[in-house]
Amino acid sequence: MTIDVLAEDLQSGGLLELSTESGTQVLRLTYVERRTQGIKFMGRNDQGFLYSSGMKYGEPAHCVRP
Repeated sequence: MTIDVLAEDLQSGGLLELSTESGTQVLRLTYVERRTQGIKFMGRNDQGFLYSSGMKYGEPAHCVRP
C-alpha cells in the first residue's frame, strides 16, 4: 500500500517508491538531508543498488507502508 506524504516528511529507514529510467523502484532510505532548496536522499533497493535523488519542499512523495 502506498501513501502520499510531503517530501519534508521523509525519514531515514522509510520505504520510498521512486520512478527511474529502469522502472519503479522501492528504496529503503539510508540518508535524508534537509537543504535550503529541498530534500536530498539516498536509498537502496532490494538488490542493494544505491540511488540518490532529491525533491523540492512541498512535492508529494510516494511511501510504501509495510
